[in-house]
Amino acid sequence: MGDLRSEVFTLTTELDLAGPQERRARFPLGTRLLLAGELFTALGVGLTQPYAVVLLHDVRGLSLAVATGIWGLGPLTTIGGNAVAGPLIDRRGARFVMIAGLAMVIAGGLLLAYGPGLVSAVGGVAVGGLGWSFTHPALGTRLAILTPEQIRSRVYTIQYVFFNLGMAVGASIGGLVVAHVPPAGSEGSRTMPMLWAAAAGLSLVTITLAVLAGRQVSPGQTDEQAPRGGYRRAFTDIPFIRVIGTAALLSTVGYGIYNAVPAVMALAADDPAALSFASVANCAVIVIGSPLAIRLTERISARVALLGAAGLWALAWAICIPTALGTGLGTRPILICASVLIGAGELLLAGALPTLVNALAPDELRGRYNALSNLSLTIGMAAGPLLTSAAAAGGSVTTALYTAVALSVLAGALLLRPTGEINDR
Repeated sequence: MGDLRSEVFTLTTELDLAGPQERRARFPLGTRLLLAGELFTALGVGLTQPYAVVLLHDVRGLSLAVATGIWGLGPLTTIGGNAVAGPLIDRRGARFVMIAGLAMVIAGGLLLAYGPGLVSAVGGVAVGGLGWSFTHPALGTRLAILTPEQIRSRVYTIQYVFFNLGMAVGASIGGLVVAHVPPAGSEGSRTMPMLWAAAAGLSLVTITLAVLAGRQVSPGQTDEQAPRGGYRRAFTDIPFIRVIGTAALLSTVGYGIYNAVPAVMALAADDPAALSFASVANCAVIVIGSPLAIRLTERISARVALLGAAGLWALAWAICIPTALGTGLGTRPILICASVLIGAGELLLAGALPTLVNALAPDELRGRYNALSNLSLTIGMAAGPLLTSAAAAGGSVTTALYTAVALSVLAGALLLRPTGEINDR
């Protein structure tokens, strides 16, 4: 394990010594099936998640405040579920946990769409959030086990691109439905739940593909075979703690704050349409830039990729500061530029983070390591909007921008700081 710690932050430099055929190794069949399943899952997410509050408010008749509050329960159950998912993956196998998670996602979605009363709405969101907390780390674990180490970064980058592409297509289809069938009407009350039924069908396709991908780990472990130490071992792994600490900081900057600051800036400038242009620019960079990102991450270490993400995100928010102060470019062009930089950083992070996590993870604790990695991202996504809200309440969004730049610099410092266990050659 000591040798592994000394090499982890230069993991992908091994590709420079490999031949072209090794770099372009074909994905195993199981990997391709799981990636295809991710695309179907993302289509279902895009069909439903952007319109969940609309369903709760216009179809289920809940007030807007109650509807948004209920929808906010999802991330809370996800945070709690991650702690349970890790040991389950290590004991029962990633395929079992992934299928169980997708089954919960289906049940939660149908309960949310068709169940009666407030309790069913709360239960649907909670069950669905718990399902996602099982599915994501289980999928990350399965991809790591199935995929040769030298092409893992490419697989994780493609997974991220597929998810974004599927969400964009699904959201577009859902938007067409909402535009043509007003949710508040009687026809809308029948049509809107059908989006969740369609998403359930897509998740069933994903379950089928997950089963066909095969089992990559032993079916289970007895108590005597269970890994000793569990999460305690993971929390004493200093290189791993630094990686997930960096992930939490970067997630706050590139996901959480990005989900909130552009809206505040656009509304302050009385230009809400700027959000549409920024979103399109972000998605376009992720999809169009993915081939370049894949080639780049095959030639640089995962740590350098994370440093690149931190630098791009620091620059993205730094260029917004003059605009927020009223001395820079207009809000729309600056948000488009920032979204391009955010998207480029997302591509670098998508392949580098799970590659590092699974390089550090011992086989018997791989589920726990992936669950903690997923938890760090979830915490960052939750923290970003809270920081933005606090800044907006104080009357100045620039505080959130300065904070984002500072957190990016801190993430870079964590990656650069040497230790006795990590020798970055």
